[in-house]
Amino acid sequence: MKAAITIDPYRVIGPIDPLIYGQFLCRRRWVADEGLYDPAHPQADETGLRRAVVQYIAQSAPPIIRWPGGCTGTSYDWRDGVGPQEERPRTIDVHFGYDVGNGFGTAEFAQFCRRIGAQPHINLSTGLGTLRDAVEWVEYCNSTTPSKFANLRRRHGYEEPFNVRYWQIGNENYGPWEIGHHTPREYATLAREWGKTIKKLDRNLQVLAVGGSQRRADWDLAVLNEAWDQIDYLTAHRYWNFNSEKGVDNYDAIAAVGHGEERTMQAIGGLIDLVARDKKSARKPKLAFTEWNCRDTSHAEMSRQWRPRRTQYRMVDALAAAGFLNAMQRQCRIVGLATVAQSVNVVGILSVTPQAVVRETVYWALAMQRHHSGPTAVDAHVECGGYSTTFDEQPLEAVPYLDVSASLNEEKKRLFVSIVNRHRHEEIAARLRLRDAAPCSTASVYRLWHADPLARNTAEAPEAIQPQESILNNAGADFEIPLPPHSYSILELALPN
Repeated sequence: MKAAITIDPYRVIGPIDPLIYGQFLCRRRWVADEGLYDPAHPQADETGLRRAVVQYIAQSAPPIIRWPGGCTGTSYDWRDGVGPQEERPRTIDVHFGYDVGNGFGTAEFAQFCRRIGAQPHINLSTGLGTLRDAVEWVEYCNSTTPSKFANLRRRHGYEEPFNVRYWQIGNENYGPWEIGHHTPREYATLAREWGKTIKKLDRNLQVLAVGGSQRRADWDLAVLNEAWDQIDYLTAHRYWNFNSEKGVDNYDAIAAVGHGEERTMQAIGGLIDLVARDKKSARKPKLAFTEWNCRDTSHAEMSRQWRPRRTQYRMVDALAAAGFLNAMQRQCRIVGLATVAQSVNVVGILSVTPQAVVRETVYWALAMQRHHSGPTAVDAHVECGGYSTTFDEQPLEAVPYLDVSASLNEEKKRLFVSIVNRHRHEEIAARLRLRDAAPCSTASVYRLWHADPLARNTAEAPEAIQPQESILNNAGADFEIPLPPHSYSILELALPN
């Protein structure tokens, strides 16, 4: 099969915000609690964190991490997670109905983020929590004044503030499953008031409001119209389900994730543009995907009995993750932040059991993009065959077999071409042409591939699927590259000075 990719390095789409490569770390059992933070584990360091978990998260270099939830954040009282660790109580996570520890609290989260070079992003509870709780939490984290909660932080041993800049108001408030479920109008008013109040403490704080992820245009419009001046991001959550135990093979739909979600990004971007026009506003909130990933519904059980027992993600799920990242790069004018769900277990990019830490296939798609992308999105035109499938219960026509995003690092004179070959069975010979640029004849290729598109990494074979680096010696302004079936490749080309 043949295809053509034409790239113009000087036809700029816009800057790519590095915050799209972020991660989510909820406080539920076997995630932050017992997955990352486990002082009794033989591999725990002096802070109680498991060394291998810290190492692998750090290697994926998240620029931002969201915590403490998620659904588990809707009943969280931040006061239970501050002060001497030995004095902190075990409390009931009301959403899940089981008890959890509080040894990994605000200070531990902020210090972990700084340790690995990430910005902390805190999710406020609009379930059992109040606006007063939220404001006092912001004060505890950020204030330099001799005030009540800033002084409480100092008494806890932290003279300098944690400087948390990103605050999300609630989680999935549109859903009847959520503690703190609201109607669109109720939540829009709440977002306006909470955002307004938080910014009174610091106008430069970044406020994220919950969007209506489940095709709720009425929700998005209500929030945008009511809280426009108080919010910096409108959030969305997207999961793409499969069930490995039932043996349902939905390869074509999972591989098409990026193509389908790009339509969602453009649709929400259109809503934002409409409200900006009506409000005569030059400033626009960005879209933030604060939870996203494939999800094995046989694995992500939410019960007190659940324990991590195996890995879940297949090679095809890495293609979905790569395609979604490609779409966010192309839609960089709309999307400004994303935190993959999540760093550890349940729907995690790391599978962590008491015995092992395994990097899932989707870990590698994220790490590849994080380390091999430029800060500027540029135009890439693709000519290839395609297929039809059903995505999110909607028909998708003309899904191209090749999904391509190009990005440029002008300072380092590097062009990155991120390519997903969605075709399950066929190698595609892609002719790559560059306009007005003549790169060096050698290029680096980073490739994620396995002969079986449904293969997984396991505790027994943790590195069965991982990126391989090679050198391409026939690069230039016009060259051909073979792309294996169901593969993800990134080309790094050196441009002339």
